Formats: sequence, C-alpha cells, structure tokens
Amino acid sequence: MSSVQETSETGDRSNPAIELFATIRNSVTLTIALLGVILFVAGFIINTGVWAAIYAVWGTALFLFGVTAYAIIWWQRH
Repeated sequence: MSSVQETSETGDRSNPAIELFATIRNSVTLTIALLGVILFVAGFIINTGVWAAIYAVWGTALFLFGVTAYAIIWWQRH
C-alpha cells in the first residue's frame, strides 16, 4: 500500500522567514525600506568620512519612506 499525504493550501503554514522575504520581494515600498537598511549598515561599517554620513542619512530616509508608505497603503486596503 502506498500512502498519499494530503495537504490543503489553506492549512499549510510555510516558514515565517520565507513568508517575510516573499512579502518584501513583492512590495516595492518594503524593498525601498530594505535598501535603506542596507545603506545605513554600509554607513555604519564605513564609520568615517562624508560617505558614512551620506549613507546613514539616505538609509534612514529610505527606510522611513518605505515603511511609512507601506503602512499607509496597508491601512487604506484594510
């Protein structure tokens, strides 16, 4: 006898990390926010000079813009 495993699309819960990456990948505003985090970290790693400050400011601005835009769009849809 062979056993067949039945799964339903609504009952399965995939890995939360995969769901998070899928949400970010499918959202332009969250992708912008992620780019902001990457720029901020790059500025933190550089840690000296004008470019470190520029990356930190741009990163912060992009992060705040992305998260705020995502929140506004989410709020309007719900």
